[in-house]
Amino acid sequence: MNGAFMDRLNECGRLLQVALDFTDLREALKVASRLLGVSRAVILEAGTPLIKSYGIGSVSIIRSLAGDHLVVADMKTMDTGALEVSLAASHGADASSVLAVAPRETISEAVSEAVERGIAIYGDLIGHPDPLDGVRQLDKLGVHIALLHVGVDVQRKLGLTAGSRAELVETLRSEFKGPIAVAGGIKPDEAGLLADAGASIVIIGSAITRSQDPRESLLKALRNLDPGC
Repeated sequence: MNGAFMDRLNECGRLLQVALDFTDLREALKVASRLLGVSRAVILEAGTPLIKSYGIGSVSIIRSLAGDHLVVADMKTMDTGALEVSLAASHGADASSVLAVAPRETISEAVSEAVERGIAIYGDLIGHPDPLDGVRQLDKLGVHIALLHVGVDVQRKLGLTAGSRAELVETLRSEFKGPIAVAGGIKPDEAGLLADAGASIVIIGSAITRSQDPRESLLKALRNLDPGC
């Protein structure tokens, strides 16, 4: 992994990513503004709904907010790997995401472009029929971060969240050279458990962004995560 992500991970050990999964840019910025300046361990994510609603320019806007936060463009790339990574990088993203179920060629192109641009690539295992096999393939293809991700529809239909997948996090950690990230219905008080299981990046969305006090929810998650910065 290269660029700002490696530097920040080396500094903090653990990172907390806040998923701004809004379809209203004003609401996303309102919440984001309340989270700025809390910790260098915080990542702001331009969520897929936000990018689909407002385009790649939403990444630039989040990048322009005051502070030293990292920015992730959750592109969930399935094709044209180099193009989508190039778009994310040129709009200020420190990392972009590609689906682990994408063709190997697409993942490889995304990784190559990311290395050239100096940003990181998340390999998102959402929807993968075999996460263990998926993470091994991501490792072979040089993906920087493997993301164990329980999608919203699965959460709603099956009542399954990433907060209950600590054992799987441990397994994936043993099979992947780089950092492990985890996302999907995680609560602030679950951040430490997942980090202790081997996750370097814990991603929380609505439990922070749609709580009554997003800043306090963020602080609670950080206290549980206990980053070193």
